[in-house]
Amino acid sequence: MGLLNFFSGKINLLIIGLSVLMMVAVLNLPFKAKPFGDNDIHRESKNAALYLKGKVGYDQLIISKAPGTIVYFAIPYLLAPSNATDDQLWYYGVFFNFLIVTLSLLMIYKSATNLFSKEVGLFSVLLMVVFPIHCYYALSIIGETAAFFSFCLAIYGWSKVQQNSDKKLGWILMVLGISFMILNRPNTLLILPIGFLFLGYFYFKRKEFFLKYGKKIVFSLLISGVIGFASLEAAKAITGTKYHYTQQGALNYVLLQGRYQFRNEPTDFRFWDHTQRADSKDYKDWKKKFGELENLSKNNNIPLNDVYKSFIVNDFINNPFISVRQFFVKLFYGQVYIINSIKPQEFKLGIFQGSLAYWTLILVINSINVLITIGVFIFLFTSKSKSYYWLFWSIIISLLLFHGLSYMEPRYMFPARPAFFILGAVGLYRLLFFRIKIDNLKKRIS
Repeated sequence: MGLLNFFSGKINLLIIGLSVLMMVAVLNLPFKAKPFGDNDIHRESKNAALYLKGKVGYDQLIISKAPGTIVYFAIPYLLAPSNATDDQLWYYGVFFNFLIVTLSLLMIYKSATNLFSKEVGLFSVLLMVVFPIHCYYALSIIGETAAFFSFCLAIYGWSKVQQNSDKKLGWILMVLGISFMILNRPNTLLILPIGFLFLGYFYFKRKEFFLKYGKKIVFSLLISGVIGFASLEAAKAITGTKYHYTQQGALNYVLLQGRYQFRNEPTDFRFWDHTQRADSKDYKDWKKKFGELENLSKNNNIPLNDVYKSFIVNDFINNPFISVRQFFVKLFYGQVYIINSIKPQEFKLGIFQGSLAYWTLILVINSINVLITIGVFIFLFTSKSKSYYWLFWSIIISLLLFHGLSYMEPRYMFPARPAFFILGAVGLYRLLFFRIKIDNLKKRIS
C-alpha cells in the first residue's frame, strides 16, 4: 500500500504526466547531448551486461571510471538482446533514464513536502518543469542521471528521518543515496569530510540537533565512505591492467585541464574541446603541456601520474593569483548554461531561428537559473533552521569546492540540482507573488 501511495494521487500523477511531456519536448529540440558521451560508459556497461550473460570473457569486463554508472546502465542493457546495436541499446538506456528521472521527480516532491510543505514540493517540481536540464542529460548515456537520482534518494531518506529519526528506513535510504552518488560521481567524495565539518559545528553551536541526530549521521557517513571506498577499490581490482585509463589517471587528467581553464582567458566560456576552442590560447597551452608531460614520463621512465602530480602541485603553488581567479571564475561558470551542441547561426526552433533566437533562449534559460539561485539565497538568509538541511549544503559546497579547484563544467554541478530546486522553491515561496500563485494552483489540483 505504501508503494502504491508513492505513485498514486493527483499530484503524483500530475508529476508523472509532466515528466512524460518534458521528455517528449526535450527529445524534439534541435539540440541534444551527445548520445553516448565519451563512449566509455556505454562501452563498459555493454561489456558488463554481456559478461553477466556469458557472452564475453572476463578480459572484457572493465570499469575504468565511475563503477556506479556502469552498474546503472548495465541494468537496462541486460534486458536488451545480446546482439543489440549501439543505437538499440541507447533506446534501452534512455527509457531507463526516463523512468529514473520520473522517480527522482516524485522523490523531490515528497522530500520537499516532508521537510517543508506540499506547496513547496509542488513548486520544486514546477521549477524543474521550466528548467528541464534533467531531461536533456537523460537523453545521453552518461553518469548525470544516475548521480541526480542518487542524491534525490539521499535527501528523500533524510526527509524520512525528519519525520521519525527512530525508523531505520530513512537512514538506510540516505546511506544508499550518498554511497551510490559517490560511485556515480567520485567527485562528490568531499561530501563526507564536509558533512563531518558540519557535525563539528553542530556539536558546539547546535547541541540539540547534534544530540538528536549527530551519532547516527556520523555512522551514516562512515558507512557511506566504506561502501564507496570498497566499491571503488573493487572496480580497480576488476580492471587491473586490462585498460590503461585508471580512476587516478582520470583525476589527474581533469586536474591538468583545470590548471589551464580560464588561465589567460577568464571570459572564454566555450566548451573545452577541439571543435569549440581550436583557436583558444588556454586550450592550445593545455595541449602543449599535456604533450610535454607525456614525453617527460616516457623519456625518464617516470609514471605519468607522478609527472602530473608534480606539475599540478607546483603550478598551484607558483601561481596563487591565477589559481584564485580561476577558482571564482569556475564557480560562476558552473552556473551558466550554454548550448554547445549547435552553432548560434544554425539554431532553429520552429519559427525562431538564427543567432538572435539562440541567445534569447540562452538568456531565458539562465534567467530561470538565476531566479532559482535567488531563491536559495533568500532561504539562506531568512531560515532559522539551516542545520536541518546540512545534506543540501554539503553537496553544493563539495561540488563547488572540488570543481573550483579542478575543472568545471555546468553538468558537474548537476547532482546538486535537487538541493537547488528545493531550497530555491522554499526561498521563492516566501515571496508573496509566488506564494499566491502556488497556493491557488495547489487548490485547483487538490
